[in-house]
Amino acid sequence: MSGKTGNQNAVKHGGAGAVKRIQEGQPLAGLAAEVEREVMADLATAGRSELVTEAAVRLHTAMRLYWGAVQTAADAGDLEGLDRYCKRFGWLATSALRAWREVREEAKAAGAGGTLGDLLDLEVKQDGPNTSD
Repeated sequence: MSGKTGNQNAVKHGGAGAVKRIQEGQPLAGLAAEVEREVMADLATAGRSELVTEAAVRLHTAMRLYWGAVQTAADAGDLEGLDRYCKRFGWLATSALRAWREVREEAKAAGAGGTLGDLLDLEVKQDGPNTSD
């Protein structure tokens, strides 16, 4: 690994480098810049509401995975692991709940009542029934 400042290749996932560049007010580089272009394309084609829903689903998924780790650590009597996994689970649960509130607000702004059923009904009304199944 290179210690060179701004070297995106020094980070496997690119997230830490992206956060640092954002904090410094610099444009994203390398892998982060590629992913930024993908996000912008998704925003243009799918829209903000879809990206908000995707984030909520991913946070909720990670939360469930950490809950499994919490249970495994508890069953094994691994108090250190239990503490570590509970902290991460708590952060993810709080973040997922906030994200689901945003999904509900997106649905309300689009004219749905805010429930999943309302959102699905709205999508059928806007796009027509899905006959590809």
